[in-house]
Amino acid sequence: MDLSSYFLTLEYLLMTSTFIALILIFLYAYYGKEDEQNRES
Repeated sequence: MDLSSYFLTLEYLLMTSTFIALILIFLYAYYGKEDEQNRES
């Protein structure tokens, strides 16, 4: 495995993990806010 394919694999891994993290943050913010409203009432 040469150096360019190594960095390309690393780039795809970082992009995928960032994308998953953003989705999880969005879901936590959305459902966390909804859950907080349910607890208050």
